Amino acid sequence: MAASRCVLAALLLIFVNSCSGETCEKPEVTHKLYTTTDGLIVANIAFIAEFDVKCRNGAKDLALYADVNGKVLPAVRSLDTSGYQVSWTEELSKAASGEYVIRIYDDEGYTALRKAQRTGEDAKSVTPLFTLNVHHPGTYHGAWVQSEFVAVLVAVLLWYFAYSSKMKLQA
Repeated sequence: MAASRCVLAALLLIFVNSCSGETCEKPEVTHKLYTTTDGLIVANIAFIAEFDVKCRNGAKDLALYADVNGKVLPAVRSLDTSGYQVSWTEELSKAASGEYVIRIYDDEGYTALRKAQRTGEDAKSVTPLFTLNVHHPGTYHGAWVQSEFVAVLVAVLLWYFAYSSKMKLQA
């Protein structure tokens, strides 16, 4: 009976230790940011943030979450590298040019963020682990004047000059 209690206590200790999330102290972040800029053939603009996190206390395998304009997204951890990725899309008509702020939270920060959202408090009052700024330069929607229109205009002008020159020569 005592042996089963020891085994049960050991399993309980292992379970509690594995469930407790590590916190990252003073993270050092390197990141790459991408946005879609060609709006001619797409319906949505894609935003992608890839980043690596190194914690001073050596914490690894963190569960991270991102808050982008009030939408909470999971930060997906790469299997190949120690990096994370956050991606989202916005409709072409709603994606404005400018800065987008991504607030990254660990488990504790995510819990505080969800609590603030449930109670109706300002989500910006919760301190993120770190932030990333994504600069979206805007989306190219095509030329103001289509090339077909310019070609037709040039053809009409050439015909007019040729016709008027012909009329002057015949007169």
